Amino acid sequence: MDNERLQKIDEIVNRTHVSFEKAKNALDQANGDVIEAIIIIENSNQSSNNSNAKQKGEQVLDEIKKILKMGNATKLIIKKNNETIVNLPVTAGLVGALVAPFLAAAGVTAALLTQCSVEIQQSDGNIIDVNKKVEQGMDAVKSTVNDIKNKAENGAEEVVDKFQDGADIIKDKFQEGTEEIKDVFDNNKNDDLY
Repeated sequence: MDNERLQKIDEIVNRTHVSFEKAKNALDQANGDVIEAIIIIENSNQSSNNSNAKQKGEQVLDEIKKILKMGNATKLIIKKNNETIVNLPVTAGLVGALVAPFLAAAGVTAALLTQCSVEIQQSDGNIIDVNKKVEQGMDAVKSTVNDIKNKAENGAEEVVDKFQDGADIIKDKFQEGTEEIKDVFDNNKNDDLY
């Protein structure tokens, strides 16, 4: 790889904070144009962020439905920038007839739910922060995935260590065997001379 190409990849990495591999692939896709490569990476990141936002929004919506089904909710409050944009009283009859269609028909999309805070007030006065509850669930999943990843990495290291130990034992045995064969050969050679 020539020095100019390496400088271009470094520039892309510094500006976009992606791996060298992603920077190289984007530069290849952009036929060596650094600006085009940066745009490719930004578009890729935007798509990824939109997908994550949609997924989180769907989880928020699912959590709202789950809490409303429990039947002890009295208000659904949606805020954006600490300003209330929706404040609906919730009664058993309104859950199916008004609230669920409102969430769908009023354009309260999954993406919007990620930009807003959603609270459900219960009959005992307790307020459930739905976004926080979803975040806690997502953090638990991330933690579990990281634990599994770490265990897999540690297990792989353990396998490599065991393999290396086995290879060292085989090497030692091979050397011992080679020395024994050499000794036998030398002894036979000496016996033949006399």
